[in-house]
Amino acid sequence: MSRLWAINKTDLNMAKQNSSDTPENRTGYWRRVLRPLSWWLLLVLVLYGIRTHQRLMEKTRLEFTVTMQGQQHDEAYTTFDGKPVVSGQKIPLGNHTFAVTLPKGEPFSTNMFVWYGDHNFGTIDLKRTMGTLSVTADPPAPFIFIRGPEWSVSLTNSSGLTQSVPTDQYTIESRYAHWGHADDVTVFSGTTAAWRIAPQLGAVQLSCNQSDASFQLLTLDDQQEEAGGFPAFIKELPEGNYKLISRHHGHQHEQTLAIKAGVTNDNPIEFLYGAAMLQTEPPEATVQDGNGRDWGITPLNLPELVPGTLQFTLHRAGYEPVAVSLEISANQTNIYQTNLVSTGYTGGMKSARNYMASSDYDKALQTVNDALIAKPDDADAIILQHEATGLGDIQKAQTSGNQGDYIGGEEYLTMALQALPDNAQAKQLMADYKTHEPEQIERQRVERLNRPKTVYDETLGEYVDANLFDDHELNSSKSVVSVAGAIEQALLTVQPNYKIIVDSEPKPDTYLITASQDDNGLLSVNGRRECIIVCGQTTDTNTEILFKVLEYRAKHNVTMPGLLAFKDNEEFIPINKSNIADMNDKLLAQLQAGVSNLTVRIQGAIGQTPAPAVQPAAQN
Repeated sequence: MSRLWAINKTDLNMAKQNSSDTPENRTGYWRRVLRPLSWWLLLVLVLYGIRTHQRLMEKTRLEFTVTMQGQQHDEAYTTFDGKPVVSGQKIPLGNHTFAVTLPKGEPFSTNMFVWYGDHNFGTIDLKRTMGTLSVTADPPAPFIFIRGPEWSVSLTNSSGLTQSVPTDQYTIESRYAHWGHADDVTVFSGTTAAWRIAPQLGAVQLSCNQSDASFQLLTLDDQQEEAGGFPAFIKELPEGNYKLISRHHGHQHEQTLAIKAGVTNDNPIEFLYGAAMLQTEPPEATVQDGNGRDWGITPLNLPELVPGTLQFTLHRAGYEPVAVSLEISANQTNIYQTNLVSTGYTGGMKSARNYMASSDYDKALQTVNDALIAKPDDADAIILQHEATGLGDIQKAQTSGNQGDYIGGEEYLTMALQALPDNAQAKQLMADYKTHEPEQIERQRVERLNRPKTVYDETLGEYVDANLFDDHELNSSKSVVSVAGAIEQALLTVQPNYKIIVDSEPKPDTYLITASQDDNGLLSVNGRRECIIVCGQTTDTNTEILFKVLEYRAKHNVTMPGLLAFKDNEEFIPINKSNIADMNDKLLAQLQAGVSNLTVRIQGAIGQTPAPAVQPAAQN
């Protein structure tokens, strides 16, 4: 600029020097003077224009918002002259094309002239693309469900619909009573998507001659379609073959059922039955089929039997089984009667004869009695029973005689002659046994007299110290049972009482009582007393009482196996007069008191007047 000013100043001076020039000179002069200034002004204007253009172009932008049915969609695709553009982006001046596309929306496109400034399209609301969906159902479907992302509908008992819907993929599901299907249909813009529902369906009318029968309708792969009672009408079954199972009171009928489309099939079911009456003598036989199933006991009425041949077996305890074959006819009753053969009778008689042959009369009698239970009053069985009874009693009589018990043998022989009055062997044995009867009576008398003493001696043999003490004896006219009971009661209830150790009956009419008495204030410290009592019926009017009292004193053997450890090895030493070194007045008093006190108790128990009991000496 300073340079231009210097040039202009020179030119001005030259102009003053030539001011006297001609007009032409003056014109040329001013041209020369003004030409640089013009170029300078033009340059300023150009620079200003460029700057203004740049500033205005910054504000030349495209503004817009894309929605579809009022909802903004960021996935819209916008172009400016075919190139992607976004809202707020700068755009060039001139004629241009602006376009908007959106999936499932109608496209938008416009030609526009762009001049400086903001070009705001505002909200561009695209319309949703639509198509037509046509659904037909033949026959009308109980349920049709059409489901899409933006539009759904449920139809009942409908033949279908034709509806303008948003373009999309739709699932069409149809349901019939026993058929259903679902598929996907795509609806495109401006076109009609047609879908036809046309299943091949039929129906069946089920009936039965038994009103309380039931059925089960299955597919061939055993999927249940319907179940219930008769009569029944089943509709909307897909065409094809089915399995029909009918049941009535445990009976089952199975058949293949063919369903034809558009036709109502009529299928009657019949359960035909016959009946049977089974009677046996004796009754109460179990009726069993070949599968082991029990049908009942006779007399037995079997209704509702399927026609055909039935095999039964009749079982009754003690009788042979009977196989039965019955032909059952529809609407008829077959009556079967039979007499059962007792296995108890035949088997019992056979076994009884075998036991008789081996002289086992007890088992022979038992088995023949079983035969009589099976067949009462049978003459052969009664004869065999008498033989087994009589011969068995003779056998027992011989055993008794061999043991010296002739009186017992006579009792058996008496019973044998009742069963076999003419048996010579029984009569001869009876005569022989009577001759030995006085001998046995005397032997029994002596044995009875000695029995208490025998038991007494056998019992004392178990006590190593028994011979150190005296034996004692009492007698009573009471029975041995009452005497033994009274003595035991006295030992338990009279103070000081005894502890009963053994109470037994080792031999007939003989009782053994053993009792003990520990230190109870009357004995020496840590002493012990043991009593052995035997009561025996020696005669019908006399009971002998034998008893012995064993007295012991305790001896303590104290040792110290370790520090502060004591061990007491206690032992009991018998008290008796023969041991003079150990005997003192206190021990002698204890010995006498034991015998005296037990004697007093026994005498009191059997009703005898007892002597005063000896009291033991006082303890030191």
